[in-house]
Amino acid sequence: MPLPETVSLRPLRRPDAPAAQQLWDDRFGGAPSTQKNWMEAALNPTHSAVGLVAVAAPDDELVGLSFLDVGDRAYTRQYLGLDVLDLPLPLADANGIFHLSCVRADWEGRGIGSAFYDRRLAVLADRDVSRAFGVAWHRPAPTDSRTLFEKYEFTRLATVDRYYSRTGTRPNCPVCTEACTCTASLYGRSVGRPAVRRSSP
Repeated sequence: MPLPETVSLRPLRRPDAPAAQQLWDDRFGGAPSTQKNWMEAALNPTHSAVGLVAVAAPDDELVGLSFLDVGDRAYTRQYLGLDVLDLPLPLADANGIFHLSCVRADWEGRGIGSAFYDRRLAVLADRDVSRAFGVAWHRPAPTDSRTLFEKYEFTRLATVDRYYSRTGTRPNCPVCTEACTCTASLYGRSVGRPAVRRSSP
């Protein structure tokens, strides 16, 4: 599904930070320090992180947010919690990390999530990064990102009960009332070939 004509993707800018943090809070929760660290990394031109926003005309209203980073084997293992979970995964020397991607609830189903996946895979291909990984939080449809990972030919590598409480902490989870006990799945794919998008039913 193509983006609506009124919506465009662009890099995160510093004035976007308050709206980006509010959307992050509303859709994912998490620690304010984590939000700040990712945004600062994406705003730093010397850092490998990429921050993208979807904005709607005519007021450049922020309706979506997405992050990508590239990490070596050690960083990727730490990010995915592989040592804690004792999971052997096929990591490359440089790995794309699909971090948070979220869309404002009233803008879901309009192709914004797909546009974020397209753009992040293109960035990794341009950087010659051969593998990509991400974590999909299990949520009720249509907000469950497993759908997009599978649409873009990521393979489900593991499903982990209480993933966030086992690999760290996620405060302010919008689903759980206390410490996050959500289930999540880990996904991975090669980046060397173009994504083949399956048509929606």
